[in-house]
Amino acid sequence: MRSRAWLVAALIAQAAVLSGTAPGTSSMDRAPQAAQPEYEVKARFLLQFPEFISWPARAGLDDPSKPFVILVFGDSPFGSKLDELAANRKVQGHPIQIHYAKDPEALDACQMVFICASERRLLDVLVARAAAHGVLTIGDSEGFGERGVMINLVIEASLPRFEINRSAAQAAGLVLGAQLLGLARKVY
Repeated sequence: MRSRAWLVAALIAQAAVLSGTAPGTSSMDRAPQAAQPEYEVKARFLLQFPEFISWPARAGLDDPSKPFVILVFGDSPFGSKLDELAANRKVQGHPIQIHYAKDPEALDACQMVFICASERRLLDVLVARAAAHGVLTIGDSEGFGERGVMINLVIEASLPRFEINRSAAQAAGLVLGAQLLGLARKVY
């Protein structure tokens, strides 16, 4: 069985090849129709992160028949890609469901939330509510990690990377695996 670190490393390598930034590749090596948009790559990251995280009991994952709910909060940049990639997949034995909302109360019924850039004005409220329910917060906007989002996706040298706010995760009762922490570009 391959390690979780291998999975994330493979995902980063795949993103490099798809973006034409891997050693020995260029954007000319890819046919235009094969190029993946940024948010398809980010959706793949979202679906990998839960494998490196342990949730507190209050997150409601004790019954494997219950779904693992990923909430996209705000104006979704994913189109249908996240739904397509999540179809028939499981997280820690739980079937994945993708929900979309703009009401902070929706955070009470999920295990993971992607906070869209459109919701910057509500960020402090969303981070606090998520922490109270043991919800993993993910974003991709400058400054989100510093403001309490647990995993913030960034583009660095044309590659998707991520920052981790470890203290925010700990405050919410989540345990981030050492392998995930080791792959982070920055840990707060």
